[in-house]
Amino acid sequence: MQYAPTIHWDQVFRTYLRRGEDLDWGEQWTGAFAPILHTRHVQHLLDLGCGTGNDVLRLTQHGYTVVGLDHSREAVQQAATKAASRAAFLVADMAAPLPLANACFDAVMSNVAMHFFDDARTRALFAEVRRIVRPQGLFLFHVNALEDRPLRAKRKPPVREIAPNYILETDGKTMHFFSAAYLRELLTGWGEVHLKLIEITARTTGEPFKYVWRGVAHA
Repeated sequence: MQYAPTIHWDQVFRTYLRRGEDLDWGEQWTGAFAPILHTRHVQHLLDLGCGTGNDVLRLTQHGYTVVGLDHSREAVQQAATKAASRAAFLVADMAAPLPLANACFDAVMSNVAMHFFDDARTRALFAEVRRIVRPQGLFLFHVNALEDRPLRAKRKPPVREIAPNYILETDGKTMHFFSAAYLRELLTGWGEVHLKLIEITARTTGEPFKYVWRGVAHA
């Protein structure tokens, strides 16, 4: 296994909980997707890599029925304590075949959760998303951009490069950085693809903190 195991993420979420904190980006991710979901009349969607369920709960407040999936049982247990009537949660590894039926969601959303895997697992994951999205459905995501790599290296110097643009960090976490060309290759077979490079600035200094690709793919 070349990505951080469940025990790593369980510990991350327990640490946040002990500090009285939560891994939550606010409206950073869902705010951009809400108008698209509304326009396309989405009803049932999956949040892939949901963490402690904050984006799931935001979406249920807009009337969507949402399933949150995460590899960390600790994260899912915390998410369940916030549960709303339109939310359900599932513990599963997105790097393995998803335990979900074909064409079962109007949309799949994943926010900064799909960039932990090597090329083979990443390709398999994108194929799994295509499998579970209904005809005319949507795939909405944010992933690390290649431009983020030098910024992240300043905060977390990599231990080594496992494969091109796929690195190992000191805490055992792996990170994959995506180019636009690579994303378009992964999204071959989708009817329409829109990609936008997003710069996220630090709240205190206004300096660039992170670069991500925002993707919207139409089945």
